[in-house]
Amino acid sequence: MNLLPDTFGICAGEIATLKIEKKLEKNATIIWFDTYAGFTQQQVLASQPYAINLAVLKPGKVTVKVIIGKNTYYDSTMVVLNRKPVLSMRDSTYCKGRTFYLDAKNPGIKYQWSTGETTQKIKIENSGIYWVKLNNNGCIQYDTVAVKFVQGATPNFGDEVSFCLSDENKVLSIKTLPNTKIQWSTGSVYPSTSVTKEGVYWVKTENKSCGEQTDSVTVKLKACDCEMLIPNSFTPNEDNRNDYFFPVLQCEYSSFKMTIKDKWDNVVFITNSVNGKWDGRFKGNLCPEEVYIYEIESVEKLSGKKNAPRIGKVSLFR
Repeated sequence: MNLLPDTFGICAGEIATLKIEKKLEKNATIIWFDTYAGFTQQQVLASQPYAINLAVLKPGKVTVKVIIGKNTYYDSTMVVLNRKPVLSMRDSTYCKGRTFYLDAKNPGIKYQWSTGETTQKIKIENSGIYWVKLNNNGCIQYDTVAVKFVQGATPNFGDEVSFCLSDENKVLSIKTLPNTKIQWSTGSVYPSTSVTKEGVYWVKTENKSCGEQTDSVTVKLKACDCEMLIPNSFTPNEDNRNDYFFPVLQCEYSSFKMTIKDKWDNVVFITNSVNGKWDGRFKGNLCPEEVYIYEIESVEKLSGKKNAPRIGKVSLFR
């Protein structure tokens, strides 16, 4: 009588249930025994399916003996011990623009990723939460990992930048991640450096997520026809004298943006109008007396020239 499958897979360290799927008579006596543990377990009657729970440490043969009246039947199956995949992926942060792969390891088994891919490794290009399901002949393992991509050092310049000779503050700057080492060709170790002459300036950054990066720019100084006269202080005390901060423009601009930030890098004022003026307030409230940073970006209307950002400091007094 065919009672059991030829082979029966079980995951190491787990309990599996081996069943007799065939319907037997109610007076059947069932005796289980195996070759590696020497156990016997007897069941009398009980409705089908007749089953035994297995928790084995090595492969072997399990045999069942069924007695129905004067007839005795034997059948056996070979228990195959399958390895449960071991997987531990860690949440990680990586640098944008660099190639990164998630590796489920455990070669030779089946994979199912949240992306729909079925390979051992998958290429990751976007931040998100990813999961993978591993299947080794029915032994299942899951793991989930959070991946975050961050921007490395971001300069405010391209390959070349020009400053007007009359600019009060000729500054090159970069945005970086926390705990980034910075080294400019000028010797500065801060996110910004002052330009004092024409030439090639470089900056080298290094952090855990993005490793080492180097950017360089050619700086040119020239006399500008379209100059901006930018004050270095103003007194918004409502006496109708020097109550507003704004640049005096000598050209027309097709694009204009002025941003003002406090010493904690919070934006307190922003305008895209060439007639925009800051009254020393933020959301209607008076700002404290201190030094603020302005940045003016502009494109000349006549020539279409995009000027280097004008960055400087303005003191607010009352």
